[in-house]
Amino acid sequence: MPAFIYLLLPVLFWSGNYVLGRITLSSGLDPFFLSFARWSIACLLILPFAYKPLIKEYKIVFQNWKMLTFLAWFGVCNYNLFLYIGLTTTSVTNAVLLNSVMPVIILIAARVLLGQRTSWLQNTGILISTLGVINIVSQGSMDTLMKLTVSTGDLWIIVAALCWAVYSVLIVKKPKGLSMLAFFASTAIIGTLIQLPILLAFGDQNIHDIRSTDWGTILYMSVFASIGAFLCWNTGIQKLGASTAGHFIHLMPVFSIFLSLVFLNESLYNFHIIGIVLIFGGIFIATILNKLRQKT
Repeated sequence: MPAFIYLLLPVLFWSGNYVLGRITLSSGLDPFFLSFARWSIACLLILPFAYKPLIKEYKIVFQNWKMLTFLAWFGVCNYNLFLYIGLTTTSVTNAVLLNSVMPVIILIAARVLLGQRTSWLQNTGILISTLGVINIVSQGSMDTLMKLTVSTGDLWIIVAALCWAVYSVLIVKKPKGLSMLAFFASTAIIGTLIQLPILLAFGDQNIHDIRSTDWGTILYMSVFASIGAFLCWNTGIQKLGASTAGHFIHLMPVFSIFLSLVFLNESLYNFHIIGIVLIFGGIFIATILNKLRQKT
């Protein structure tokens, strides 16, 4: 499978996570329970496939427990929990707009933590893609953009983006000799265990109030937004690097649009098309053109 597919799939899965998460949380589901239930089910589903690699590579896991715990804390626990807390008081539109700064944060984190530098083509691509995202969420109107307000939920989304940027950059520190399946399983289990005391302290969910549609949403999040997305994202970063992977985050509003067209019968407008062209143009400049320039 081409390397870029590993980065396209998780963005598609996470687009559904944003939309379904907002709908589910708006119905009254507790964000602490949603995050914990999502990852608990993900752990149960992945263990039958991961227990052999975990047993085989347990020495590597124990030798690197500090780094694995740090990645689990930021990538599995903080990012998902903060995202859901944020979605309880902000709109998907605001969340997607704030999410558009993540590629910039990833580049900054890569520069600070790993000493990686960015080219002018990468910076240009990020700027163009960001303009595309802004055009979509503002519906091509400056008045709409100016009326967007900052809420407490928006601040949670920003903190979630910071956590995800740190996680994405430090993926390259994955212990040598640890398979991707064992790495994901170990961080998923650790991240879920970290969430347990947080759930007990702050969670407020009556199990009897959970609807069958809520369980369906949680199952989707467990299979696609957790297992599928994380395995693909981690693999994509290993193949292409965090800086390149960050550009693909800008595709989230694009996928959200097409999901709305298919499942919600919404319409496609000119500002959507302009935004999509800008986003793909920015990614093309920052990835393909940048690599061609490096070869010459």
